[in-house]
Order: sequence, then C-alpha cells, then structure tokens
Amino acid sequence: MSISSLLFTARDALASHQMAIDITGGNIANVDTAGYSRQRMDFKAIGSVSVKGGTTQIGVSVESITRVYDSYIESQIVQQEQNTSYSDALLQGLQNIEVMLDDTLGGGINDQLNEFWSAWENLSNAPSGKVERTALLSAGENLVNSINSYKRNLDTINTDMNRNIFDAVGQINDIVDEIKDLNLRIMETTGNEGDSNALMDQRTQALKELGSWIDFNSFDNPNGTINIYLANGDALLQGVQDHDLSVSLNTSGKSNIYSDRSTTEPINDMLTKGKLGAYNELQNEIVPKYVSYLDDFSKSLANRINEVHSSGFDAYTNTGVDFFEIPDLNNASGTIRVNTAISADVNRIAAGTSVTGDGENASKLAAIQNELLMNNNTSTLNSFLATVVGEVGNEVATAETNSDHQTAIMNHLENQRESVSGVSIDEEMIRLIKYQMGYNAAGRLCKVVNEMLDTLMGLVE
Repeated sequence: MSISSLLFTARDALASHQMAIDITGGNIANVDTAGYSRQRMDFKAIGSVSVKGGTTQIGVSVESITRVYDSYIESQIVQQEQNTSYSDALLQGLQNIEVMLDDTLGGGINDQLNEFWSAWENLSNAPSGKVERTALLSAGENLVNSINSYKRNLDTINTDMNRNIFDAVGQINDIVDEIKDLNLRIMETTGNEGDSNALMDQRTQALKELGSWIDFNSFDNPNGTINIYLANGDALLQGVQDHDLSVSLNTSGKSNIYSDRSTTEPINDMLTKGKLGAYNELQNEIVPKYVSYLDDFSKSLANRINEVHSSGFDAYTNTGVDFFEIPDLNNASGTIRVNTAISADVNRIAAGTSVTGDGENASKLAAIQNELLMNNNTSTLNSFLATVVGEVGNEVATAETNSDHQTAIMNHLENQRESVSGVSIDEEMIRLIKYQMGYNAAGRLCKVVNEMLDTLMGLVE
C-alpha cells in the first residue's frame, strides 16, 4: 500500500465522521421536535490491502443513515389517536348537553313544572281570583318557554355538529392530500435515506393527525408509499391517487357523508372513531335521543292537561278549551305553547267542574303531578325529567372515565415510542465525543502521512 493511499483513507475517515457529527447534531437539534425519529449512522469498512496472502480492510464509509423507529408502536399510536380524539370530542359534546339540561342552579324545566303545579293548587283555593289566574298563565308560559329553550339549545348543538362535520371533512381531505404528496416525494427519494427519513417522519405525523379526525387502516406498498382505507373498504388514498370525502345536508337538516365510491349511499354508519365519529354519533344518536325525551314529555304533559282542562268550566261557564297547543307534533318540544285563547283571556281557564265556579277542576289538574304518565306509566312528569338529567350526567361521567383511560393508553404508547425513537441528549453527547475523536484521529493521520512524505523526500536529497 502506498503512502498516498493513506491520504484517501484519511479523507474517507474525515468525511464519514463529519457526516456522523452532522447527523448527531441533527438529533440534538430536534430533541423537542414532535414526531422526530432519531437517526443512526452505520459505518462500513472499505478497501483492502494484501498481507501475507490475506487482505485487510483499511478504509471506512457511511453505509446507511437509519431511522430508528418501531413500526408496530407507530401504528398503535395512529390507531389510539382515533380512540382518544373520539372520546375527547364525545365528552365535550355531552358536557354541552349536560349544561343545557342542568337544573342544579334552578330555573330549569323541573322548577318551572313545580311552579305550574303550585299555581293550579293556588287557583283551586281561589277559582275566581284574577291574580291566581294570571299567575297560572305566567307559570304555564314560563314552563313552555323553558321547554322551547331546551329544544332550541339541542337544535344549536345539531347546527354546531353540521359545522364541525363540514370542517372535519375539509381537514380530512387536506391531510390525505398532504400524505399523497409525501408518498410521491418518498417514492422519488428512494435510496436517499436522509431525505426519505425526514419525509417518513412527516408522513407518520400526518397519519396521526388524520387519526384524530377519522378511523382508517393503512397499508405499506413496496415502493414506499401507503394506502389508506375506511372501515367499509372505500379508499381515501392509493399510492399517489387520493379520493375525497364529501358532505351535504339531508332533508332532516343533518349531515350525510359520502366517499368517492359511495356517492349515493352515506357512509355515516362506518364512521365510529376520531372527532368525525364523535360528531356523527352526537348528531344522529345522542342529540335525537334527548330531543325525543323532550318531545315525549311535551306530548304527555299537553295531552293529560288538555284532557282534564277541557272537561271543566271556565269563568264564563263554558266548557274548557285545550290549555296547551302543539302546532307541530313532529317538533312537540319546539312548538308547545299555551292556548292563544287563554293567553288573551285568563277567564278561559277552566278551574271548576261545574258552572257554580268551584275550584275542583284546578285541584284535579294540580294532582296530575302525582300521576304515572311516563316510561310506560312508571314515572311522573317530574321524576321523568330528573331521570333525563341523571342520564346525561351518567353519560358524562362514563365519557370522562373513558377519556381518561384513552389518554393514559396514549401516554403509555408515546412513552414507548420515546424509548425507541426519542432523542437522549446524554447518549447523543457521548456519540458526539466519539465521532469528534474519530475525526481528530483522521486529521492526525493526515499529519502523520505528511511527515512520512517529508521524510521520504528528505531521503531523495
């Protein structure tokens, strides 16, 4: 081996250790970068020289720059993000419903209903009293206004869900488009590991963000790209071909979501995770359930009150009219109101059971509070409302527990990822010192070669 060959050996050693220092510096610089996977330098020996019939390797080069990660953990994090985001979004929606239906601060439907019963009792004691009749009208109007307000609040949640779903679909399409672009760039940079590693980190983060919105499965392709499919098999992404979701309002004012393959049949039933899954469940299952409770309550209240009230006599000795009106039975809680005839003239309230002006009918109406009218004749109107409030409270408590559980699982997975892919400053500093010593040694080799050449040239003189 010639002396000049040692210069090439030193050159390769300098270049390799400089690159190792660069990679180590990149790890240190990205210690706090979300989703960053540390990179590792792998050296390999090159070149050879014959020694007594054998060969000895004398050079070094960079064999690869490896992205340190665990594909199983990464996929688990993406899947868990779907569960965590779903549970968080569902909890927030349920908490909004709980606030709207909460009676603990007073002034809610239950309080207004109690005032309504008390007003009938007061009227039964003074059936001809103008003050008592006016107070009853006010109590009735306050009651229906509370019911209407609760229904409007639930309608507001439905409107919010429409807006959230439209936004979510837009976010999903944008993220899928981003992943498509990353697929293309990864495919084009095959063999350039440094660039490819950074792109794959970006794609993993994009997949995690996508998982926060919707549930999906992803599959690797031999060319480095990935495919993304919904639970029903509809494709969101196939290599570098993306497929957008779309959304439109149906006749009920709710959002129908469609895929490229299912352009006529909504895929709402397939969306069960991520924020979009939670929004879909809130709009199509949870909010309608509580609207149904309010509608059932409104119909039962109106039917029973009207039945008794119309059997009595008002101050004009006429038979009673319906006390409540529900113009739209399909929206009972939103349209229930006090009969306009009674609102215009409180003397139309039928307080008596005869034309003598007694208060017996008002007493019967007050007694309705004790009748089992709800839940297949097992609950009073008041206890039914208390059950509804208790149900949403239980759902919130369950959602909180599930949210905490899903967050704990995510934290565990993130810790596992950090133990594999995360950057340890202590370890990187040790590597930095090692590569620096290697670089210095290669530089020292250059100096030694120079001295050897000087000695050789001195012999010529």
